Amino acid sequence: MEGDDSASAGGRVGDAAARLAQDTTELARREIGAVQEEALAALKRFGAGGVLLAGAGTCGVLALWAVHETVLRAAESVLPRGRAAAVLACAYGACGAALAVVARNRIRAAADATAGTLEKEAGALEEEHTRMPGGPPTES
Repeated sequence: MEGDDSASAGGRVGDAAARLAQDTTELARREIGAVQEEALAALKRFGAGGVLLAGAGTCGVLALWAVHETVLRAAESVLPRGRAAAVLACAYGACGAALAVVARNRIRAAADATAGTLEKEAGALEEEHTRMPGGPPTES
């Protein structure tokens, strides 16, 4: 009956290998799902920055258009027409620069948050991989 023991042992090893393959597959699926969720969250953060930038630009144009005539007329009563227009142009440029800086900071913050999360996830995966039995040999 010695042959039965070796066949039984071979079956147990085969079962263990099959379970290991299933566990590895499941782990890979979970990790891929986590990465996908983080990527979608990052896209939403970038999207919010873009929408804010577009909204800021639109509001800026509408506000300046609505106020432009009133302010120009008021400035023309004090300054010559050319100088009044130059003063308004400088004010428009300053507002546009301020909105661009706010939008840039928002987009940079989203990019930094995404990069930090991806680096953290990569470190966790690497640490988990090195702790697994049969992982890569450690350098001495």
